[in-house]
Amino acid sequence: MGTASNRDAIGTWIRIRTDAGIQARQVMPTRSYLSQSELPVTIGLGRTDRVDTLEIRWPSGRIQSLSVPGVDRTITVTEPR
Repeated sequence: MGTASNRDAIGTWIRIRTDAGIQARQVMPTRSYLSQSELPVTIGLGRTDRVDTLEIRWPSGRIQSLSVPGVDRTITVTEPR
């Protein structure tokens, strides 16, 4: 959830690093004309059982790094003030 950025965090980039490589996703409510996507970002990890780094780049320019305590979970993140 954005605080300095927009509340829905639209435009935020999420990047994870695992032993399988790096994946990045952007929070976007649409993908093409007359389409809609849900706002929560889902990243598939396959057989990977841990995330080495999680980095969030907010539209405000802030960069936030988090430790992820495990996989197969939902994480709600609030932009630091």
